[in-house]
Amino acid sequence: MKKIFLLLTFPICVHASVICVDDNNAATQNGSSQYPYSSIQMAITNAADFDTIKVAAGSYTSINNMGKPLTFLGGYQGGTTASYNAGTGGNFSTRTPDPALTKINAGIDSIGVNLTRFTFDPFRLLFDNFTVSNKMKGIVCDVEVSWPPVDSVTISNNIIEDNGQAGITSYGAGIFLAGNHQQVLNNIIRNNRGGRGPGISGNFSTDSVTIDGNRIENNTGYDDHAGGIYLGGFVVLTHNIISGNHLQNSYGWGGGVLILGVAHMSFNIIKDNFCPSYGGGVFVDEGGVAYMDHELIYRNTTSYNGIGGAGVALDNGTNGSSYVYMTNCTVANNFSPDSSSGNAVFVDVSSFCTVKNCIMYGNGHDFFESNGSTITVTFTLNQDGKAGLGNFIANPLFYDSLNGDFHLKSRGGRFNPSIQSWVIDSVHSPAIDAGDSTSSFASEPSPNGNRINLGCYGNTPEASKTFATGIEDLINENAEVIVYPNPSNGKFLVFNRNYNIKEIEVYDFIGAKIMTVKSNAGLGQSQMELDFTHLSEGIYFLLVQTEKFVTSKKIILAR
Repeated sequence: MKKIFLLLTFPICVHASVICVDDNNAATQNGSSQYPYSSIQMAITNAADFDTIKVAAGSYTSINNMGKPLTFLGGYQGGTTASYNAGTGGNFSTRTPDPALTKINAGIDSIGVNLTRFTFDPFRLLFDNFTVSNKMKGIVCDVEVSWPPVDSVTISNNIIEDNGQAGITSYGAGIFLAGNHQQVLNNIIRNNRGGRGPGISGNFSTDSVTIDGNRIENNTGYDDHAGGIYLGGFVVLTHNIISGNHLQNSYGWGGGVLILGVAHMSFNIIKDNFCPSYGGGVFVDEGGVAYMDHELIYRNTTSYNGIGGAGVALDNGTNGSSYVYMTNCTVANNFSPDSSSGNAVFVDVSSFCTVKNCIMYGNGHDFFESNGSTITVTFTLNQDGKAGLGNFIANPLFYDSLNGDFHLKSRGGRFNPSIQSWVIDSVHSPAIDAGDSTSSFASEPSPNGNRINLGCYGNTPEASKTFATGIEDLINENAEVIVYPNPSNGKFLVFNRNYNIKEIEVYDFIGAKIMTVKSNAGLGQSQMELDFTHLSEGIYFLLVQTEKFVTSKKIILAR
């Protein structure tokens, strides 16, 4: 999956100044590039609202913004002790985009970056290109003494690691969020230890946050919920890699992501996370709602005796039923050693899940729903034989699922991310062009069969291509041949308004010809009935020859 980088823009205040910091300076200090302050906190003390604090590479102690809206930028070249003693100053024009150069790491009993606010005046804060480590907590939006909430904070391009302690159950060892319009962008958040959400926690019921482009990995939780992310409020969670997070308890829910509010989740990779109970990858709890599209969820695990639920799980609570809406997701190879029940989607206690255009494979049993709960599945490849329009059982033919490549093999062309190019396979996935015919396929490369692919790459530029030789004839891809109903349980009607149909050749999904059906006496007729009740469920292709043209149609046989 491609990572998307965001261009950040912030309002410019005509009175804003630039203040420089370099821990190499032990001489005169006034915040200029010639005589920078030696500590970030000294710069904050002398800053006005909306000032920018430029910090040279070095090691610094914990900071508190003292309620001021500020911009913090790490990674500047700065100077040497000798250059400052000589009065020649440092370089605060050249900045290296490497957060490891500028570190805040002053002790396990302190908060690395404590963000506060004390007035209703406009407030925005940017913290960019630092490492925050070895703290009681990394970055905290304060809720103890601050009022109003610390809104409009952007935390970007940082490394936030090794914060918290084993066995501690307070929330949010890496980042603790509170307030509206928060952004967490392109950070590495790893190896933090704490309570619920040791990677990222908070975002209360009326708060909002966008979390995009981060790696949230190898964090460990010691409470009974959320080994990685724990969020309420309104959440946009996109383009993140959430992996290796672990809930260290005898029981507990939500290894990778736990949602309590309303979340829009797109293009995340959620893998190798663990919790003892259910929701190894994603857990939606306490009346939460998650809209999930183009999610790749794989190799997550649970261990609680007889439950399963290693992939995505839902449960209700005091706020009512939880809901999940999954579109074009791939949920694969999730595992529980004691049960294969619902290792793709596990719905418990009066909660509800809708699945469309997805691939569920290698999970053992894909679906579990308790009494009072419902899973509705359509146009989805799964191994349970789940009833629903367009569902079918098949091997999706992933290219290399063991190494995390879930692109679909294609005789028409498969995108290879390791070489950033297209390759041709000898076999063709049945999940190509198998989605709901009303779903958009506009982002898929040509040839795309005028129909969306299943799974996380459907309707994206990396969607595997239609096989356009013989079966998918591009001479007249949009010819007005209609097949109805499609999908069908075995009987199809093929007709054309303008020209008689002479014959129809039938192929399976790997391109092998099965039969030829000719019209009456080979003279042609405007419609033909096909009876495929003797064929197995799956994807087939019709090569339709009329009086004037040849075109192809894809059909789905589902019972």
